[in-house]
Amino acid sequence: MDTVTLTIDGREISVAKGTTVLQAAIESGINVPYYCYHPGLGVDGNCRVCLVKIEKMPKLQVSCSITASDGMVVHTGTPDVVKARAGVFEFLLLNHPLDCPVCDKGGECPLQDFSYSFGPDASRNEFPRRVFDGEGVKADVDFGPTLMLNRNRCIMCTRCIRFMREIDGDAQIGVLTRGNSSEIATFEEKGIHSILSGNLMDVCPVGAITTRDYRFKSRPWDNPSAVDTICTQCEKGCNTTAWLRAKPEWAKGAQLVRFTPRLNADVNQFWMCDIGRFTYHWIESDQRLTRPIVSDGQGQQAASWNQALDRLRDVLNGAGDQVRFLLSAHASHEELFVFAKLGQALLGDKAQHAFDVAWTVSAKAQPANTKFVVPPVDAPNVAGAKMLGLVGEVEGAPTLAGLQQAVSASVKVLYVFDPGPAGSLGDTSWIIAARKAGQIGTLIVQGVLMTDLAAAADIVLPGAAFIEKDASYTNHQGRLQFASRAFPAPGEALDATSAMPPVPRCGPPLPRRCPARPVSPASPTPRSGTRATRRTGCSRATRPSGSSGTRCSRTCRR
Repeated sequence: MDTVTLTIDGREISVAKGTTVLQAAIESGINVPYYCYHPGLGVDGNCRVCLVKIEKMPKLQVSCSITASDGMVVHTGTPDVVKARAGVFEFLLLNHPLDCPVCDKGGECPLQDFSYSFGPDASRNEFPRRVFDGEGVKADVDFGPTLMLNRNRCIMCTRCIRFMREIDGDAQIGVLTRGNSSEIATFEEKGIHSILSGNLMDVCPVGAITTRDYRFKSRPWDNPSAVDTICTQCEKGCNTTAWLRAKPEWAKGAQLVRFTPRLNADVNQFWMCDIGRFTYHWIESDQRLTRPIVSDGQGQQAASWNQALDRLRDVLNGAGDQVRFLLSAHASHEELFVFAKLGQALLGDKAQHAFDVAWTVSAKAQPANTKFVVPPVDAPNVAGAKMLGLVGEVEGAPTLAGLQQAVSASVKVLYVFDPGPAGSLGDTSWIIAARKAGQIGTLIVQGVLMTDLAAAADIVLPGAAFIEKDASYTNHQGRLQFASRAFPAPGEALDATSAMPPVPRCGPPLPRRCPARPVSPASPTPRSGTRATRRTGCSRATRPSGSSGTRCSRTCRR
């Protein structure tokens, strides 16, 4: 790689050829303010706050538009630079409202930080500020189905315009009028209609553009935890950050308040789509499954894990080879592997014909020249299911014709696993109808939501969503990525890898786990006949009939 060497504030720095002076300063940890510059967008150079002095150049230069060259000597803190920069800040803040305490960007606003560090210490404003749409609450206007706009806060950096033109591919935003009356607007005030609209809040360096979903919900100091993870709403696998808002001290746990994109140049750059950004409320909805459910003569009843797993074990042991599995492509590698092992233990070589994997496909309306394409597949791990041999090459969504044919001839047990949002398996009404018609002997559903399918099941096991477990997925590029656990699953819900029934029929017996205290993968191999003071695993595959509760009553080994 060709490099150039320049000097910034007395420090000799080597950077790649073609790097701008501002980028060189940022990469070297030298603090230079900027607003219109964004590493994912083209250079505009209109905010003028990144001024620097370059030797052998007669005037101060805008560092974001000057390419670094060999031998260049740059100064960022000379008196003339400091004075000019403070004057630019005063100009930018001339009409900016003094509403930082109520602004949604408060606490993570570069304008606050840079104006404090580089701006003037007092204002000379002795005239009324310019107002576009009103003041206070009236200043917030509709900017589309997902966004709100406050033009009074806008500093005309044009990042939003460049994002829509360069990344989205549809230049829906423009500048109206000139001079002091310039304002950001859309055609006939129709607002932004794009699947990438939420990124405008990220690129806006002030509180001019905010999202309807997050505004007035939380402040940075209310979010004590931000967990780096990935999005599982499609097969792109965007790298994201999950923000958790602390609940009051009398409440339990934290609340998921937003998702924002995280830089990964090979997957999603700086961006994410609105589906992954805003479609997360199902994770903490009232439809979450929190306890196992077992049906009896009086309908579905809440049960303990031991009761549910005992029933499940008996059902699977009595089904012979009449067991079919329907798995969602929202399942992680670890979950798919555990189910594959379960199927092999039950069915032996016949297991390869007992699995079906389902996902949905939906068209995403995007301009033809967009640089951020959202894939049509609405599941994160289709490539992982193919890699494990659970599904072949399928164009679009799978038809499940083989499963439907098997069900029409009747199956004793259908085990459905779906850790995704409602509808992630596609149309399941035919399964419900087959269960009512008696074509399915026992319907088992393990998932996160009380869907219509779960309501028709004989055994329901509560599972963990992607943000509630450490898991891995393979995106459509074949790239292995990892999701991180941000908070525990609600109630008694468990990750599938911690709550699988040991019901082997082929091969040696498998030890049964107590779901109340699952075995850690890092635990040493138990010694035969050794008693442990801490119960982490159970030595028998059977338990006394009639016993119940979440605490295991059998002899347990370490």
